[in-house]
Amino acid sequence: MTITWNQIKQFLELNQIPFEQIHSLPQETFEVASLFSPIDNGFYFYNAEAPFFADVKNSIILVNSKKAITTSNCFILIETQDVQLVYYELLNYYFEQRSTGKISSLVEIDKEAKIDENVQIDAFSIIGKSKIGKNCIIGSHCKIYDNVEIGDNTIIETGSIIGTKGVAWIWKDKNNKITQPQLGGVTIGENCFLGANTIIVRGSLNEHTTLFRNVMLAPSCRLGHGTIIKENVHFANNVITGGNVSIGKNSFVGSGAIFRPKVHIHENTIVAAGAVVVKNTSEPKKTLTGCPAKETEAKENPSGMPKPLK
Repeated sequence: MTITWNQIKQFLELNQIPFEQIHSLPQETFEVASLFSPIDNGFYFYNAEAPFFADVKNSIILVNSKKAITTSNCFILIETQDVQLVYYELLNYYFEQRSTGKISSLVEIDKEAKIDENVQIDAFSIIGKSKIGKNCIIGSHCKIYDNVEIGDNTIIETGSIIGTKGVAWIWKDKNNKITQPQLGGVTIGENCFLGANTIIVRGSLNEHTTLFRNVMLAPSCRLGHGTIIKENVHFANNVITGGNVSIGKNSFVGSGAIFRPKVHIHENTIVAAGAVVVKNTSEPKKTLTGCPAKETEAKENPSGMPKPLK
């Protein structure tokens, strides 16, 4: 994906972001690039107060500090804002995934479904008696069951199943089980992102499995019945919750973490990758690590995740 200097400059000026250009531009067009895979002729951000370290040439780099400036590249000095935030907002301005408003002819939609304006639904998805808000995107091969409500501007990626049936049972006798009917639903707030192959089990009786606004689930997460995820929570890949788990707002959960049913996690909690959480947290702003997970004090700037909100 490429971007031009004119596009970068236009965005900065449009948003009234003061900047200073250091060194001349080697060319007009640049490849959007990451410092984890550096290339020449790239467009980067670098937010350290140390000389820019990557062995690249003829690139544009957004920086916060004059200490970062070296030769061989064009630097855009922005001292009033976090350059990572500016970089992300700039890329979203030009490249953010947006609904096409098109519903494939290969989609099956229940006649009682309520679909708001500008919704995109890709091929081979099935939509039950549900409600889908404005500007949503439903990827291909998804199934949205009955009694599901999806808020505006939410994206559900390919292969996801929302509102499937869970399993709760007791022994009827020594040879037979009897199951509890799964009668609840799923509520997903606005501006959520559900990665590919997400599975959400509906509430078991009158409850709804609920995601509040701005929840982000990376691919292959699994949510048990009645799980409640408060606003701004992030799950990395392959997180699993048992039934009736509650995750407080602004929490961050690492890849492969598992939650025992009915545990409650306070707001601003960090759960390390692979942790197995078997009991409630004692208070907000703790870090959980290990199997079984144990509480430790949260670091001010933990690695492997965005800087926590103050």
